[in-house]
Amino acid sequence: FPMKVTVVGAGAVGATCADNIARKELCEELVLLDIKEGVAEGKAQDMMQTAALLGFDTRITGSTADYAKTAGSDVVVITSGIPRKPGMTREELIGTNAGIVKGVCQNILQYSPDAIIIVISNPMDTMTYLALQSTGLPKHRIIGMGGTLDSSRFKYQLSQHLSCSPADLNAIAIGGHGDTTMISLIRMATWNTVPVSQLL
Repeated sequence: FPMKVTVVGAGAVGATCADNIARKELCEELVLLDIKEGVAEGKAQDMMQTAALLGFDTRITGSTADYAKTAGSDVVVITSGIPRKPGMTREELIGTNAGIVKGVCQNILQYSPDAIIIVISNPMDTMTYLALQSTGLPKHRIIGMGGTLDSSRFKYQLSQHLSCSPADLNAIAIGGHGDTTMISLIRMATWNTVPVSQLL
């Protein structure tokens, strides 16, 4: 497991990501970083105050735009960027979020040159490719998480139609993380080894 993880962006996605990493003790130290004054510090403190109740030992600290505190991170998760507004497509975020993601990558690599970067910012596929191109890192160090999320959503929808637990399903979605490029592989999905196509 990585010794130190940084999550950039302390909004709903970033804070939830950090909370899950801490609870599962996927690292010894976790830094939550945001540009809004005091937000990351407050959320980090909230999480640390649950440590005694939940029984995890991950040390969590928050930082307002101080990348020096992220130094030595093994893994960096980028969630920062403007969120979609109602009716907005992911692609409409490209201009603003491209600048944000590129700047985050540069700042992170200044202090953690060996970090693996996981991109969550939307539009996720484009931002992952941008991170790859702008950093010059080898492709095994830049990861986009869209396929995992899309497959999880697919399994959830199937579980609702079949009235079963998503844990009993084996189903994946491939393609881009977007409104028109995701492909749910329904013909390959199974419920406890039974093809789902026989059950719908």
